[in-house]
Parts: sequence; structure tokens; C-alpha cells
Amino acid sequence: MKGYLLYIVFVVGISIHVNGQNQVNGIVDYHFVINNPDGTTFARPYRLYFNNKHSLHIRNGKSKRIDNIDDLNLTEITGEVTERKVIESYLSKDYVYTNLEKKQLIFQEEIAKKLYTVTEDNIANIKWELATDNKKIGRYSCQKAVGFYRGRTYTVWFTTEIPVSHGPWKLRGLPGLIMEAEEDRAKFSFRIARVNLNPDIKEVNEKLKKPKIENTSSIEKYINAIKNRQKDIEAMIIASSSDRDLKFKRDCDECPKAEDLSLEIFK
Repeated sequence: MKGYLLYIVFVVGISIHVNGQNQVNGIVDYHFVINNPDGTTFARPYRLYFNNKHSLHIRNGKSKRIDNIDDLNLTEITGEVTERKVIESYLSKDYVYTNLEKKQLIFQEEIAKKLYTVTEDNIANIKWELATDNKKIGRYSCQKAVGFYRGRTYTVWFTTEIPVSHGPWKLRGLPGLIMEAEEDRAKFSFRIARVNLNPDIKEVNEKLKKPKIENTSSIEKYINAIKNRQKDIEAMIIASSSDRDLKFKRDCDECPKAEDLSLEIFK
């Protein structure tokens, strides 16, 4: 109908999409962009290794402060990114490993200086609504989709020119690679930086081996850590301060909100 967007719910199982296709291998770089209430913006680099059935999304360097979001253009040709003040990071490398064939997700994340490694089996498909909107990202024709995942609504752009059901972080399940993603509060977004569809196959295969896990955490323990993140961070600051009467502001415009500390929101 004219004047209205046409949406189609995409609920086809991931396994249907990957079966019967030729093998696709690739390495993609993303910027994970964080917009803070004080107006500062940081970009954290991540790298996605993938084939049709597996992917590994892993942190790949230091966070960088940027003055303008437009500095993060696709850098497929030059490989250059405009960088400003470099912020040192001492965090462990977090990652998300996805096995579409077994519907398994393995991820590692540091929360308040504690490392959580979690295995999720039988992960549910994200129900995407496909829009008719299209745009170019670099040389790729992309289509818009909207989906809800763990407390946030994401608007993404994906391309069927790269026919894999992967994307940055835990976003997945579309009939093409997710190139951009932004959640509805505009706090977090992912932007693609570089695409390599002719990678070293040995490197990709090595990265896509199932992670070796020594100590695992339950999903319940992880969720509890997310819920208590703000309180635990404040406790760490107080413990390291000489001022035992240190107080934190609440409900101010500049104050961090609990929902702004993690991509996932658990009530």
C-alpha cells in the first residue's frame, strides 16, 4: 500500500538457509560504537570469521574515541580509519562463537572484572521483520530488517550478496550478512569496516574451531551479573578509593543508566 512500508516476518529456520549452498568463507571487521550521555563516542574493533555454518566474533584491538561517526566509513579499499585519542583497554578478549548447525552459542564476556564463559544450546531464532527499504553500504546492496533480542530492538542492514546468516555479536538469522545494526536507544551500534571474501582458509578454519573452555558459568549466573553490574562497579570504585563515604549521583542526565551498561537487558 502506497505510503506504508511492507513488512514480512522472517521465521525460516537458519538450517534451511545454509543447506545446499556452496561454502562461503570470510573475515569481516566491525566497529562497535558506543555513544555516551556526555556526548563522547567510542569505537571498539571486532573481527568476524565465518563460513556457512560457524562464526567467531572476537574483540580485535583497543577502543578509540572518535569525533564524528562519519569517520567510520567502510574502509575496504584503503584499510584506513580516522582515529583520534586512543583509550587503552586492559579487558580480556570477549568473543561470541556461533554454530548454526547445532544452534549453539558460546560466548565469553568480562563483567566487573570477572570473566564469564557461557554455553547456550538450542538458541532461539530471532524473528526479523523484513522491510522494503534498500541502501548501498560500500559496494553491497543491503536490505533493512527489524528484530527484537534480549531487551533491545535492532534495526539492521544485511546483504544477500554475502549469503550467510551471520552478523556482529549475537545477531544472526537473516538470509545474508548483517552489515550494520543499531539498537532503538541509539546507545550501541555496529558498523562494518572491511570485508574480505578471499581469506586464508587455514586461518578461518583455525579460528572456527570450537573454543576450548576450562571453567563455564551458567546462563543464570551471567544474567545475575548483568543485573548487578552497576552495583558491582560502584562497589569496586569505593573499595579502591580512600574516601569511604564516596557517594554516587542518581537519576541525573549524565549518570550511567543500568540499561546502558550492557547490550542485553534482563528485568
